[in-house]
Amino acid sequence: MHVLLTGAGFSRNWGGWLATEAFEYLIGCPEVDDHLRHLLWKNKSRGGGFEDTLADLQLEVSRGANDTIRKQLADLQAAIIGMFNAMDQAFASVTFEPNNNMAYLVRTFLERFDAIFTLNQDLLLERHYLDENISLAPARKWAGWQLPGTKTLGADPSRT
Repeated sequence: MHVLLTGAGFSRNWGGWLATEAFEYLIGCPEVDDHLRHLLWKNKSRGGGFEDTLADLQLEVSRGANDTIRKQLADLQAAIIGMFNAMDQAFASVTFEPNNNMAYLVRTFLERFDAIFTLNQDLLLERHYLDENISLAPARKWAGWQLPGTKTLGADPSRT
């Protein structure tokens, strides 16, 4: 079995952001007030990322936090959604394949793997790889693709 694990930097080749750039985006968002900015910087100084700030706020809300904390969580979530939407819009206009030579296609490389796990939070692979052309090889080892633990937006909840 051949497994590919991608992480920070994989989508960079197509304009994806590194963690430092995601942090900079969020710090500059109008939804991020001074208190949220402080929490983001605090977690960054501890070696964490925006995910840690999000988790802290979610934990506080689950413990019955006040309306101020609930608003901060909603504001941070709005900023994060905006960030990923901006990145996805940029991915929509990039060329996934650098050339047309079958031997050098990204798809040709990726389809060699029985499983691909990504630690990236962007949708590059979903947008450009997981489509009707997923396999170009005549002898496929597998049919189609799966995203375990996820559901399609707008999907019938009784089918997930």
